[in-house]
Amino acid sequence: MRPRGAFPGLAAVAVLAAGGCGTANGPAPGAPEPIAWIDTLPVPPPEPNFPPEFWRVSDAPVIGGAGRLVGLRRWFGPEQEAVNLTRFDDVVSSSWFERRNGYRDMTPEEVARGPVTSGPDTSGVLRIVGLSTGRTPGFTVEDDRGDRFLLKFDPPGYRHLATAADVISSRLLWAAGYHTPENSVFVFDPRRLALDPSVMVEVDPEDETDPAVAAAGGNHGGPTTNGVPMRPVRDEDLWEVLERIEALPDGRLLAVASRILPGVPLGPFRFEGRREDDPNDYYLHEYRRELRGLYVVAAWLNHVELNFSNTLDTYVEPGYVRHHLIDFGETLGSGTLEPLDPGTSRAAGVDVGGTLTRLLSLGFLRPAWKTVDYDVPHPSIGWMQVEEFDPGAWTPRFGSGAFARMTDRDGYWGAKLVAAFDDDEIRAAVTAGRFSDPAAADTLAEILSFRRDRIVEHWYGRITPIEEPRVEKAPAGGENLLAVSFLDLGLRDGTRTAEETVYEFRFQDPDRGILREGAARAAPGRSRQTIRVPSLGTSAAVGPEAPDPGALLEVRVAGKRT
Repeated sequence: MRPRGAFPGLAAVAVLAAGGCGTANGPAPGAPEPIAWIDTLPVPPPEPNFPPEFWRVSDAPVIGGAGRLVGLRRWFGPEQEAVNLTRFDDVVSSSWFERRNGYRDMTPEEVARGPVTSGPDTSGVLRIVGLSTGRTPGFTVEDDRGDRFLLKFDPPGYRHLATAADVISSRLLWAAGYHTPENSVFVFDPRRLALDPSVMVEVDPEDETDPAVAAAGGNHGGPTTNGVPMRPVRDEDLWEVLERIEALPDGRLLAVASRILPGVPLGPFRFEGRREDDPNDYYLHEYRRELRGLYVVAAWLNHVELNFSNTLDTYVEPGYVRHHLIDFGETLGSGTLEPLDPGTSRAAGVDVGGTLTRLLSLGFLRPAWKTVDYDVPHPSIGWMQVEEFDPGAWTPRFGSGAFARMTDRDGYWGAKLVAAFDDDEIRAAVTAGRFSDPAAADTLAEILSFRRDRIVEHWYGRITPIEEPRVEKAPAGGENLLAVSFLDLGLRDGTRTAEETVYEFRFQDPDRGILREGAARAAPGRSRQTIRVPSLGTSAAVGPEAPDPGALLEVRVAGKRT
């Protein structure tokens, strides 16, 4: 089991401390810091906006605009850090993100429960108020309490594949801090279903038995939804859906029940720009740390389908917009309809490099993933990379403006979210998937722990992982010494040893220049380290006069391997 602990934010290479007395961390000068929950102030309700599904291709690396062309701004433009940051390089709780695991000690039981309050009530009738007859069958039900849930099912032959992935990923993303629906595994008797006659379904233009198809192009003069012709549901529509669902041996059905989110649905959010009709949406989305750092969490969970169509904004009480991640059936090793394969896990939606390579080589050169031999370890968990997993090279199917602009500091922040999950918490989340075979649960938990360790090792190697800085007078060092202590996450989480770690430090007065700099080797046997340096109120100060006791002293500490 990995060690774990709370983190207040990034100290990394800079700490601002009160000069002279050196007893506390002082505020950083400059722009005001973000205020927690400031974006939940009441605002007028924005207009719902549900773009067509095919618009999600605009999140692809090429079609999404020149600024996102395979991360052109990241390659050739000036690197710009996220803008919604505290002086500790962290984010505050908001309508986008809430500080949870790592910021406080969560129990495995909390992670296993996630945001779920209750599943559907099975004591009465489950009234079907919405029916999906597409590639992935499902329906919306209302129980006797009046609560509504979206029910989704596994593909035949792959029990637990999509339902467990949806439930497990929703809990881990929620515990990491993101807003997600209440998803839980739900087993029920289909004889409790009752079809509401007011339900409408799409007209299938290929179904010649449907009278509505007699009109040219399916334009039967009836109701439409987003321009799509609709007709009243028939009993055979429900039976057709039920026949495509593989029942349990006792005849019951296993589904993921996703409680309909509270509030008024407003449509998805984008990973760049702003929602212009929301006065609380202060920052361009591509410069939000929580959206940039989401790349690392998505890589951990293999969320290859992450794009704007898997997000949802809702207008909630007392009158603000909350931003959610939704629909996790294509995460982990699940491709929703079947297990993922190396191509789905490695190739972006628009793979420019791979396409050009095949064209110029007349098809003789193939992408590396097409030469990978892979085995699905268990039909219930599908396939995802383990030994080959590269946290810095993982690619979702569709790119995004936020991901293209991610910096190392953003990646390090996301890695801390992942590192906060110990083995017990991961196993607790996996248990919520309710696998019928314990071997499947054990294998998936081990894969997630392995990928977590790879992520931590990768991103901790790009940023000095120093946290929880404290500046105070050294207890036994005399009046001329200050003790600067900090938590080294690299030592705590085992990505490096004390024997190979040296800290380079520099004390600097912003007005007078460098006061003291040097190096100190890490002390073995502990993750909290201490560096002793001359105090500001001594002859070590530069200039004819010592600084005022309330002046700011900048302390920079950077760790390096020897």
